[in-house]
Amino acid sequence: KKAIIITSAIEVNNDYPLTYSSVRSHFNSEERFRQTVSTIAAFDQASDENTTIYLIDISENFSLYGVLLSYQKNLKYIGVKEHMPEIWHEVNTHKNKSFCEQTIIFNFLEKFKEELDQYDIYVKFSGRYLIDGSFKINIFDNSEPGFFFKQPMKFQWNDSWGYNLVDRRSIQGDNYLYQYCSVIYAWSKEYMDQYKNISRVIIEYCSHPNGMSYDVETLLFFYTRQFENNIIEVPWIIYGWDGTSGRFLRY
Repeated sequence: KKAIIITSAIEVNNDYPLTYSSVRSHFNSEERFRQTVSTIAAFDQASDENTTIYLIDISENFSLYGVLLSYQKNLKYIGVKEHMPEIWHEVNTHKNKSFCEQTIIFNFLEKFKEELDQYDIYVKFSGRYLIDGSFKINIFDNSEPGFFFKQPMKFQWNDSWGYNLVDRRSIQGDNYLYQYCSVIYAWSKEYMDQYKNISRVIIEYCSHPNGMSYDVETLLFFYTRQFENNIIEVPWIIYGWDGTSGRFLRY
């Protein structure tokens, strides 16, 4: 059984800038909702009878979207303001986007722990983005337990980033910073505790004044090095529009 966990922010308040952008969203709520509907439709096409889609949405008007999306038979809409009110304000206003996303995921995994225990595979996906035929749900049916990531992205090291704490160049034998895509990745049930531990550390890291510039892509790669032998790299392609600039992305 598979759980698709989609982190969602249909409504965004641009009064609260991000570390890398003066606005939280280039799009208004109406457009973000349209893009979210497309995300759900894409996973509906990719799902099988053993798949449940969880949309974890931080919108203020959660009841409205819950009703609008009730047509989707295998979707469970989870309004953060209703089910996790203790984090709702912070994940809508915090400057570090990675902190917000990981706080949503970690608290959802804890809050719905008993319900989620029935699943064998957990796929994390960012709302508004899209998948295509490169995503095959049956890839998990005969796979070994572990983590599933797209091949890492790499960038020539730049000292101005101030990323000294995650500098692995001497170990790697090259001059690159490696990152894992955070739009889509997955883990098996056997690695739930390990994933939650990584998520907890990323939350702490990105909430500290000295770690405010760090991002989940860098930290996902850095904190999974201990599980290198249990990481399956997959050829997934994702599409979508960057939330702050509106640029179309495909990678």
